[in-house]
Amino acid sequence: MSIQGELAISLTHNADGLESAIISSRPIHATQLFEGKTIEQTLQMIPLLFNICANAQAVTAVRAIESALSLPTNKVIESQRDVLVAIESLREQTLQVFMRWPNFIGEPLDNEALSDIVQSLNTLIQSFEPTQILRCGTDIAHSISHDQQALWTHCKAQLDTFIYGVNSETWLQNTAEGIMQWAQAHQTQAARFVDWLNQQSWKHAGHSTIKPLPEIADSDLANRMKGEQQQFTAQPDWQQQCYEASWFNYQHTHPAIRLLLNGVGNGIYTRTVARLIEIATLMNKLQKVFLSEVLLIKPVSLVAGLASTSAARGRLSHYVVLEGQQIKCFYILAPTEWNFHPEGVAADGLRHLQENDISSLQLQADLLIHAIDPCVGYQLQINKGVMH
Repeated sequence: MSIQGELAISLTHNADGLESAIISSRPIHATQLFEGKTIEQTLQMIPLLFNICANAQAVTAVRAIESALSLPTNKVIESQRDVLVAIESLREQTLQVFMRWPNFIGEPLDNEALSDIVQSLNTLIQSFEPTQILRCGTDIAHSISHDQQALWTHCKAQLDTFIYGVNSETWLQNTAEGIMQWAQAHQTQAARFVDWLNQQSWKHAGHSTIKPLPEIADSDLANRMKGEQQQFTAQPDWQQQCYEASWFNYQHTHPAIRLLLNGVGNGIYTRTVARLIEIATLMNKLQKVFLSEVLLIKPVSLVAGLASTSAARGRLSHYVVLEGQQIKCFYILAPTEWNFHPEGVAADGLRHLQENDISSLQLQADLLIHAIDPCVGYQLQINKGVMH
């Protein structure tokens, strides 16, 4: 039933350098399926239609609907909903490290470790009984159990061992130079990949001048989503400018990333390092949830019917208008539409790859696309031309 769609991405070499084009077949109009449906039917359909980042979609949808109904919030339930999204984000970012990075350095996948970690994270998600806490108006939430704590401790130990080779909280304190030194020690496949990448002449290629999405007032965002509907959600902009709304924005303030941004820009290497920082940050956040029972509290939109979530792909927003217990209008503004806008960060970064041979260009493009969005489906075509 999933209708994810994909992106057709092309790179063409001409006299002025590289030219990129992005055409989307992603299901922008799919939300029309919800119109006239009941709240319960819609919440059942959401994770089936959007099975990638399904928890982020479901959490954002139920929050938007509860907001439209002016239902009170329960801080424990809201925290556990954010925990679902954090575990899902951790899984999607981790999959990139375990499933893609070894191929680039000619090493086999560690299927046993991968299977263990993914299964453990999925079991952890199910332990929160998503069908219960993602029900509209639910007030039933359970405390963190000893079984959940034990399962998380196992997950963290596996990730520490197979990605970092050290405690992720300790690793997170590294400077940019410290991360380079860690990679040179060849402790893990992730370290060997980063070390390999650091030796490539094009490691900093793919830099983009597209800026991170600024804070937009909820009322302004709701007005754009409702007023311009698919025109805005298909190719969003803000004050006539394109912005980046990816997960990379979460790590802009980390000292190592700030240093890299100022020195070499936001190309492939910087985004690769940021992915490792993002994974360690998510682990640190979840460690506090499971072992110290810290609640994840985020501000709720003051605009009725609007909700936003920091998902694995970036900032996701839903806006819903109800008519009684039925959906009148439902709009989704996904981060992919910001990031793969024809003039957005992916298109701009692709134009700034290093113009080597076709195979090198293909490699750089794949690394950049997955560094921007860990989940996106796409077809990449490189049109032959005269390569420098």
